[in-house]
Amino acid sequence: MDEKKIVFITCVNDEMEYAECRYYLERLEIPEGYSTDFICIQEAPSMAAGYNAAMNESDARYKVYLHQDVFIKNRHFIRDMLEVFAHDPRIGILGVIGKRRMGTSPVDMQGWDTGKVIFDNRVMSWGIGQEEVFAEVTTLDGMLLATRYDLPWREDVFEGWDFYDASQCMEFRRAGYKAVVPRQTEIWCCHDGQCSILTEFFRDYRRFLREYAGMEGMPTAEAGKEPGLSEYEINKEYEQEVTNLQKGLEEIFDAGEKEALRELFQDPDFCKIVYLREFEAIVRIDQMEEANRSETQFWNPGIAFTELMQKWRILKFALKRIEYGADDQEVFQVLESYSEYAVREACKRHITDQGKVYGKYLAGRLEGVVRSGCDML
Repeated sequence: MDEKKIVFITCVNDEMEYAECRYYLERLEIPEGYSTDFICIQEAPSMAAGYNAAMNESDARYKVYLHQDVFIKNRHFIRDMLEVFAHDPRIGILGVIGKRRMGTSPVDMQGWDTGKVIFDNRVMSWGIGQEEVFAEVTTLDGMLLATRYDLPWREDVFEGWDFYDASQCMEFRRAGYKAVVPRQTEIWCCHDGQCSILTEFFRDYRRFLREYAGMEGMPTAEAGKEPGLSEYEINKEYEQEVTNLQKGLEEIFDAGEKEALRELFQDPDFCKIVYLREFEAIVRIDQMEEANRSETQFWNPGIAFTELMQKWRILKFALKRIEYGADDQEVFQVLESYSEYAVREACKRHITDQGKVYGKYLAGRLEGVVRSGCDML
C-alpha cells in the first residue's frame, strides 16, 4: 500500500455529471508528500462489484468512494480527512452523514441523524458536539465513503445500488473498526442528486436484515421480521408510471408543442411531481422570456429535449461554482448565453444562498458590459 496516496473511485453512467465531479476533485489542495489518483468504473453490474474492481486495482492507502453527482467544495478535504483518521487507528471508514441506530422499518432506514451535507439546494444538518472530532455511527450514506483499510464489498449479497454502503459499514464494524462522521465546520460537499424512487430498496432491506441480524445498533428480532413485498410492488408500478410520463413529455418537447406543456404545468398537482421539476423549469423559463420579450432565448425553435436538458445542466453547474467559490471568468462567459430569467429560475431551484449568487451574477454582467464598452473605444 502506498501510504501517501489517495484515490477517488466513482461508478459512472453520466459523463457530464462526472466531469463536474472531477472539476472539484482536481481543485482539492494536496498535502505535501501526498499524491492523488482517479478511477472511473463504467458499466458496473452493481455498486459493490464496481467498488471491488477499483479497490483491487489501486495500491492507495486511502480510498474515497463517491457518487458521480457529489461535488467536494471543501478544498481542504484531504487534510481534514487525514486528520480524522490520524485521531484514532480504529477508524476504518468515514462519511459526511450517517445514522447512529438503524430504523425499524424500510422507511425509517432512509432518515439520517448525524452530519452535514447540501442536497442540491437544501442544507441538511444534524449536530455533532462542539468538543467532538467525530461521531461514531452504525451506517453511513454512500454518497461519499472514505476508507484507510481494504475490506471486500459484499457483491455476493447486494447486487444493485442500495445498501452496499450500510453493508460496508457493518463489515468494518465486524472487523473491529469504527464508522464515523467528522464534525464539519464547513460543509464538505454537495450532493447534486435527484430523488430516487427506491424500487429495489425494499428488497435489499430484507437481505441487509438477514445478513447483519444481532449486530449492535440493528433492530430487535421482532422489529427485524421480513417485511412483505407490497412496498416493492407499489414502487415498481410507480417507477414505470414516472418513466412513461417522462418519455411522453420528452416527445411533446421534441415536437415543440409549448402551449400543451404550459397547460400541463398549470396543474398544481402535476407540478408537485419531483421527477418532473426540470421539465417544469424549462417551461417556466420559456414563458418568462416570451412575456418579457427577452433577446436571449433558452428554448430556440427546433431544439431537441436532450439539448435543452444539457443547457439546463450547464447553467446549474455554473451557478453552483459561483456559490462554492469555484468560479472564474469562464463561468461568467458561460452565463452570458443565458437570460436573467433563466438564471433566476435556476438559482431558485438549485442554489442555497440565492442572494449571494444572483448578486455575483449581476456584478459579472455589469463587468462584462463595461469591458465590452472599453473594447469599443
